[in-house]
Amino acid sequence: MVSRRTIGLDAPMVSELRSIALRRGMNLVSYLRRLVSEAIELERRGYYAPRALSEKRVEYLLSSFNFVYVPMELINSSLSDEAMKNAREFGTRLGMTLRELGVNAYELVEFLGTSSGILIYEGDKVVVTPASGGKGLIAELVKGLALGSGLECNEGRGVFVIKVPEEVVKRASRALEEGLASRRGRRSK
Repeated sequence: MVSRRTIGLDAPMVSELRSIALRRGMNLVSYLRRLVSEAIELERRGYYAPRALSEKRVEYLLSSFNFVYVPMELINSSLSDEAMKNAREFGTRLGMTLRELGVNAYELVEFLGTSSGILIYEGDKVVVTPASGGKGLIAELVKGLALGSGLECNEGRGVFVIKVPEEVVKRASRALEEGLASRRGRRSK
């Protein structure tokens, strides 16, 4: 016999989920089971499931700008100064467009920077590391994206620093506190 548990979701969220499930040709329970099963599978593989969904949303946005995955061997090749300049200009235009659409460009900065290994996290800021070749191209794209989207940035002496938006810092702090509180709660039982 299957044991069942109740989870709490706000009524508007349930309504939205029910509509989504119906559009997918499923009922709410089947949709949620599939969603949770996929999340569990990601977590078993060591990947934070909410981050995977967030990254997929970013990937979806990028696809509308004709972004594609690039093999690492291309990223490791050298590129001209003109290509670097064009990458920053494109990033700036992309950032301005995302800001106009009300999209959180910091998530995209973090996604591109982290996936290409060009960001160093330092408290409430990230440093875009100096890079050459294809990684340098992505670094310039990220810099332009940050500037164009209106993120607070400083550049000097070859160092480019992006201030992490306050709402991102607060959200991370809340998540950490909730995680610690839930761990303490489990221990006391």
